[in-house]
Amino acid sequence: MGCYSHAVSTKQRLVRATGGMAAVTVLSRLSGWGRDKAVAALFGAGMVSDAFMVAFRIPNMFRALLAEGSLHAAFVPVLAGLRAGGDQRRFREFVGAMVSLALLVLPLLVVAGVWAAPALVRLVAAPFQGDPEKLALTVRLTRIMFPYLGLISLAALAQGVLNTGGRFLLPAATPVALNLAIVAGAVTASEGFSDRSEWLAGGVLLGGFLQFAMQWSACRRLGLPLVPGPGALSNPLVGRVVRLMLPGLPSLGIYQITILLSTRLAASVGEGAVTCLYNAARLNELVYGIVVIQLTTAALPTLAAQRARSPEEARRTLAFVLRLLSLVTLPAAALGAVLAQPAVGSLLGGGRYGPQAVHMTATALVIYSVGMPFLALTKVLGAASFAWLDTRTPLWGAAVNLAVFSVCGVLWTGAHGIAGVAGATVAGQLANAMTLLILNGLGRRLPAAGEVIPASLRHLLATSVLVAVALSLMRLAPPLLVTSVRSLAILSAVVVVAGAVYLLALRLLHAPELAEAVQLVRRRRNGAEGNSAAASEDGVQR
Repeated sequence: MGCYSHAVSTKQRLVRATGGMAAVTVLSRLSGWGRDKAVAALFGAGMVSDAFMVAFRIPNMFRALLAEGSLHAAFVPVLAGLRAGGDQRRFREFVGAMVSLALLVLPLLVVAGVWAAPALVRLVAAPFQGDPEKLALTVRLTRIMFPYLGLISLAALAQGVLNTGGRFLLPAATPVALNLAIVAGAVTASEGFSDRSEWLAGGVLLGGFLQFAMQWSACRRLGLPLVPGPGALSNPLVGRVVRLMLPGLPSLGIYQITILLSTRLAASVGEGAVTCLYNAARLNELVYGIVVIQLTTAALPTLAAQRARSPEEARRTLAFVLRLLSLVTLPAAALGAVLAQPAVGSLLGGGRYGPQAVHMTATALVIYSVGMPFLALTKVLGAASFAWLDTRTPLWGAAVNLAVFSVCGVLWTGAHGIAGVAGATVAGQLANAMTLLILNGLGRRLPAAGEVIPASLRHLLATSVLVAVALSLMRLAPPLLVTSVRSLAILSAVVVVAGAVYLLALRLLHAPELAEAVQLVRRRRNGAEGNSAAASEDGVQR
């Protein structure tokens, strides 16, 4: 009985954390849509938008590699272990030492990035060299935005402290500040300074500062201020984080090489292709960002702590995470593929973003949508590997991903344009997911197939009904090529009706995982654990 109660409590915490973060992330994604819409409408798909996307991608590649990649994956398990041990003094000393190390390393990285901006741009978007004006603009924007790496890396440290303390909502909300700052930069650049895109880059810097400041303030209120302390080069736990980071860097580095090659291939397609491919990826990641990222962010500390106590308990939690993942990603991927054209037109069309750009973006979105469940599976299985302190398995998965993507990208881009780039990306994601499944299975980390596969088959059957309904409804709708209240209303109605049919199909199939999720949400609403959770959180705040 005690084991069952603890398992239910764990699921409730994951649903509560994921649901709360998902709600905040919906707001974040709405602001992200506003940002993408502003840039699309004001700058279209052309030289300025391509230059901005490439320049913004360069510091983000390093951010994904260092700040929110290997650092977060290594930092959180060590921090969670200290918190579980109850040694507050060592906890504070460790955080202070990590801040000191960051303040030693980050300025050097930022200075090096600003100096090397021309080489980085040529590496990421070599075809831009055929247009000196476009190349010069991209280099200039890269130099302005590269300090964002330092700000977001400090924000990642703050996020680790907050996540380990059970605080997930604020870190999930901080991208809203970045998005709003970029919107302000886009409007200022277009309306006040004759398309001076440097204001776009300034918006990125302001957003990075706000992301760090908001989380730093929250850490201070928790009584865990992010201030430098001794031990940057001598604290043994700092050394442990670095040792855990190092094996993970190659896998994340390989993934960033994949992103680099994707950008280079898109740049070779022609003017606006980088922008269209970027926007397609952003729309595809809507559900991925709202659910998958938040679910894995909540699951990593839980899995790491459970694995230390009982690997079997961690496997049961992983099974629950995989069922929840299947419940959401399969219908989301199907809707993304079926509604690609009306979605792109309704969300981004209009202004300088014309029908050709809408069509190119929708073509890539159809293909990206097919790969979204594999991308999500890769993220969850990678988190499971890190929870078992295994950094080699994600490395092998990333290496296979890169190999498959490189071959397919070279073969398909020339013949199919950005559709070839998107197809190569999906092929790599599929290969990565299969590799992680095999290696985690050999490592005895996966739950029994019977705990996941029957649920996924039910979700797949219900998704087929959703597809039929969505296709039928879209045949009755007019073409949706421009953002308007009417087009957004039609798109929303189709999504809501198709989603309702999906839930009804699951109910008719007697899907227990749906009932389980509903039951957990009801328990949360009825305060089954509300008082104890509130008391615990209040204690942490004090």
